[in-house]
Amino acid sequence: MHLPVKICPCDGYQENHVVTMSDYQFPDGSSELLPMLCPDNDFNNQDLFALYQPVLETAESNENWTMYALYLGMIAEIKPGLFFFSFGDIDEVGENNFYMKSDLKSVLEMLLSQWGPAAPPWREFLRTLGEHGYPAGYEPGSMAGYEEFFPQLDEEGLTVGVAFNNQNSELIRLLKEL
Repeated sequence: MHLPVKICPCDGYQENHVVTMSDYQFPDGSSELLPMLCPDNDFNNQDLFALYQPVLETAESNENWTMYALYLGMIAEIKPGLFFFSFGDIDEVGENNFYMKSDLKSVLEMLLSQWGPAAPPWREFLRTLGEHGYPAGYEPGSMAGYEEFFPQLDEEGLTVGVAFNNQNSELIRLLKEL
C-alpha cells in the first residue's frame, strides 16, 4: 500500500524554507505526518531519502544516451513497516516517489521491477552484494564503470553505483534470497 509523496504548494523559492509536512491517509485507515517534496526550494527526493534510515540506493547512467540522465532507485526506512521509495531521473522530482506501508521484501521487489528487463541484471548483482559485500576498492555510492558490477555486459558508456546498509540484517537476508 503506497501513496505518492505530495509536492509542496509554496509559490517559489523562500529563504530558510522549512520542510513542509502533510497528513497522509493510508488505505488501511492509518495516517502519518510526513514531509512533502519542494522542488522550488530544492528539497528533492535525495534530501527526503537522507532524512530517514537509508536502506538501499542504486544508480545508473550512460554517456551514450541521447540526453544525459541519472536514474536513482532509493529505499529508506522511516519506521518499521513504513518506507520512502523513489525511482527515476534525478531531474524529475515528482516522479515515482512514494511512502509505502509494507515489508522490506515488497519494497525491494518494487525497486527491481522499476529497473525493468532492459536494465543491467540488478537482481543478480544485489544477490552478490548480500553474499560478498562490495567489490574490492569500491567506494559505496560512487559511480563506476559497469565492468566492476556487471562484467558479462557489453554496454559501452554505462556507469552504475550502489550503496546499501550492510548493518541491516533483514536487507542482507533478502539480498541473499534474490
